[in-house]
Amino acid sequence: MSSDMIMPSAPAGNWESLSPNERAWIEFIRVISAGHDPAPSPEHIRQLRAMLDQCC
Repeated sequence: MSSDMIMPSAPAGNWESLSPNERAWIEFIRVISAGHDPAPSPEHIRQLRAMLDQCC
């Protein structure tokens, strides 16, 4: 696996172009993060990649 980290960015487009499921996840994250969109840290991205590598 490469050590280069690529930070995810926001999707291009507007709110209406998202699926109902995508909107629900965004709203859920906003509720549990007190109304703001938390930025992913490099450590969180590494943990997520490791978890996905194990299961998929």
